Amino acid sequence: MKRILVTGMVVIVLLSSCSPGTGEGGQLDRRQVLSMNPDADFVELENGNVYTHGAEWISEKKLTKGEEIAIVEEGMASDLPPGTILYESKEIPAILIAEYGGITKRYHLAMGE
Repeated sequence: MKRILVTGMVVIVLLSSCSPGTGEGGQLDRRQVLSMNPDADFVELENGNVYTHGAEWISEKKLTKGEEIAIVEEGMASDLPPGTILYESKEIPAILIAEYGGITKRYHLAMGE
């Protein structure tokens, strides 16, 4: 009986330590974002945070550029060219504002549902 209880507890601990994804809360990594949408427009920062473009609600928000947080390097983003400047928005820090060649795009932190 003790062995079954210990085995059950180990299984629960292992299952609860899985990475977040669809149907789970928490930040998503690049692999998870691409598994849900192979054509995702994303940018991944050096700290591993992944931001995605395309949520309509973001375009409805009045946002202003805050601190410059990164410059896109080769392999960092799916659709942004190297040299794109990334700013954190002042109003919602989980939203990045990307600027390049007169184009502005907004990206939000990729989170599980």
